[in-house]
Amino acid sequence: MAATIPRLENQLPDLLEFVRTLAWQIETAAIQDGEALVARMRHFYTAEQMAAIEPVAPGWREMAAYADGTTLHHVTQVLIALQLLPEYRRASQYLQALMEWSVLYHDLGKQVIAGQRDALHAFRSAGMAARTLPRLGFLTSEAYPATLEPWSQLVLGASVATPDGKGSMQDNRALPEILRGIDQLFGTGSAATLIVQAALLHQSLNVVPEWPNPGSLTEAQVPACIRPELIPLLEGLMLADSDAWQLFEPDKKAKFRESTLAVFAAVREMVAV
Repeated sequence: MAATIPRLENQLPDLLEFVRTLAWQIETAAIQDGEALVARMRHFYTAEQMAAIEPVAPGWREMAAYADGTTLHHVTQVLIALQLLPEYRRASQYLQALMEWSVLYHDLGKQVIAGQRDALHAFRSAGMAARTLPRLGFLTSEAYPATLEPWSQLVLGASVATPDGKGSMQDNRALPEILRGIDQLFGTGSAATLIVQAALLHQSLNVVPEWPNPGSLTEAQVPACIRPELIPLLEGLMLADSDAWQLFEPDKKAKFRESTLAVFAAVREMVAV
């Protein structure tokens, strides 16, 4: 399985080389602040680069158009943070590949409008990943052609009002059916299944107390929604996602890393890993 999984570096070599270079420059203090980093990103993302990424991540240009590229820059920073992450560096090549794809897709459906929080983007991004992965060489089940559209409609319709009534958030009551649908699309435990599940669930745990996710799972829901084989991938994604917001703030980065690791230690106990 590890030998056949498509690699992001083969699909988007320029992007991977770019983020690896930036990670090394941050690690060696050649880049020391966010302003310089954003300037590098603005220079890199030419129309030609955006056109090259779009077929591999359909929706990339739309995502980048919101809030002057805020999410585009964040996803790039998560890819950078991933390169610096200890869990990524010691992972197998197979798990590294899963982490890279999960980061690429995790915010693909994010819509940042007037500073509002998009509490549905994880479900939306998972749906986009499920539609795209087979085009890149990821294996599907025989049920995929007939199952994709009904499953996609289920995911897109799984929303409820936020507690303040001013927006919408993911409806976790639909998660068991959504997760079963992913198994039907790609096969239980397959590479594509894990990538889609990681995108789907990356907003479903409260790992940073200062920034709680409105659609977080209850303790009772965790064992039914997070399987043991998903934990290393989801943990790596959420660690990198957190690190990306404080690449140049080591104290905050260490604090949020500690809280994220504590949450995943509890998750492992809940699912009896």
